[in-house]
Amino acid sequence: MSGSSTFKPDAKLSLNWQRSLGGAVRSTMWPTRGLRESERWFDEIYVWTEGFHASTMQRARLQLRALRMGFALLKFERVEQLGVTLSFGTVERALDHATAIFNENRLLTHRVSVILRGQVERLRSPYRVGSFIDWLRTQRIPVGYRISAARIGLEMKAINLLKPDFSKISAPASTRLEYWQDTLLQARSAGLSTDWIIVSDLETEEQRRLAAQAGFRLGQGSALRPAYEPPSSLPPPEPEPHHTAPPPTDGTVGQ
Repeated sequence: MSGSSTFKPDAKLSLNWQRSLGGAVRSTMWPTRGLRESERWFDEIYVWTEGFHASTMQRARLQLRALRMGFALLKFERVEQLGVTLSFGTVERALDHATAIFNENRLLTHRVSVILRGQVERLRSPYRVGSFIDWLRTQRIPVGYRISAARIGLEMKAINLLKPDFSKISAPASTRLEYWQDTLLQARSAGLSTDWIIVSDLETEEQRRLAAQAGFRLGQGSALRPAYEPPSSLPPPEPEPHHTAPPPTDGTVGQ
């Protein structure tokens, strides 16, 4: 993908791995923007693997690393608003680590939106996910849900658990306006706020036009704003020291 950066899996990611990791980890930033107006929301940091399949714990470490990186981007004013994805598995297995990162950066959390994803049926501890959502809302952090099922109605268990403030869906695989409008009706019937649905994967101008005509408000994709390589999360360089001129030596000092 253009606009992405690559880095080798680090030692912590390799823990409990029975063989060396031959792949790489890639990351990119996806802007979320209005479809009909020049409206900006967050830039979503997205991380994935190439060349190896990450285990649940490895995926959790990757997502926590992305969370830390995102807060660094906010701290050094590289982005204005941040969107970050956490899977249900990450919340279940690394809840304390995730909340610790938010607590360490509590002066920046008002600029963060969290997107949860995963299958409720595979949850081992739904109460941990529920408590995390409640905690995020006490911090005034918007909670979203990434819908992956072909029909929104199939996601009702997750929607009822999360009661998301916003949601994210992939662009419908059709060029018929009625199909896009039906997707919006499904969302409304499921109790989702239709003003806060992000349509992702808008790769063509036709998809962008269909999304706007159907009534969607927010989108992601190259047809709207292309992805870009994550800015540096390192501190800005220290300014050069300012050297003052030495005092005169002609005996005039103090006169």
